[in-house]
Amino acid sequence: MSFYRSSEGGYPPAWGPPSSTLNFCEEDYEFTPYIAELTNTLTNLIYSLKVGLGIKGLINSRRLGETGLGSKLPYLALINLGIASSLFHSSLKYSTQMCDEFSMLIATFIVFYRLLSFSQTLVTPKLLLVGLCTLMLVVMVAQIATGESTVQQIVFTGMVYWLWHMCFKLIGNFESEEKLKRKMRWMAISGIAFFITGHACWATDFYACDGLRETRRKIGMPWAAVLELHGFWHIFTGIGVYIFMVLVECLRSARSGNKMASAGLRLSSAGTWPFMVFLEDTASGTNTKKSS
Repeated sequence: MSFYRSSEGGYPPAWGPPSSTLNFCEEDYEFTPYIAELTNTLTNLIYSLKVGLGIKGLINSRRLGETGLGSKLPYLALINLGIASSLFHSSLKYSTQMCDEFSMLIATFIVFYRLLSFSQTLVTPKLLLVGLCTLMLVVMVAQIATGESTVQQIVFTGMVYWLWHMCFKLIGNFESEEKLKRKMRWMAISGIAFFITGHACWATDFYACDGLRETRRKIGMPWAAVLELHGFWHIFTGIGVYIFMVLVECLRSARSGNKMASAGLRLSSAGTWPFMVFLEDTASGTNTKKSS
């Protein structure tokens, strides 16, 4: 299935003709010869919903005592995704398209691994890592061989919704106070709600492109930007990914309850969205480390 939407007019592209196999509903090079899709680029950088949230996660992790690299990898992957997506939408080159799409998979695979490596016992973490890397290689080969993004989109979407299912299952089996479980459930619900909304924006942008373009031309800027729905896909999925990253770290901390108790820590639900669960020092009663 082709996800390419041709665009006429605009400035001559400074980076040469587009070579990507994807092109979305936003008119190309409408405002400047240096940025192909201005709104789609800005929703990754200026709105800070991938780069900014990733940096926020790293800052909170450092301030609250996280020392391991594992807890920081998801946020580093989110920063990488924001940069790669911006490069793709600003240039519409095949090379930056590959960076964008595989960055999506890398970020999802990291969160997927961190969730499954402690929540199941069927395979060892090392074997799980090998399996995920093999799946990544299969997707890369399939995409390069076919020149289409269908396989990547199916794998990415399937893993995101499977993450949501696994998080809900783990929360249901988690033995703790009901208030804490309610906050975790709300994180999972809000995360998947952002994803569903983002997918709705993506589908509308694709299937109703002709009508959206005509309407945008009639109303003009700045209101036309409201109808750049692929940009809202960036916004909503950026928030959704971030929430799941926080939630998985919460669940990992909850699972290591014995280690937490021996260290004088416990899970507390005194946080605010999306940091709704904390690791609290039971001796001093102060929040010394968040599970994100």
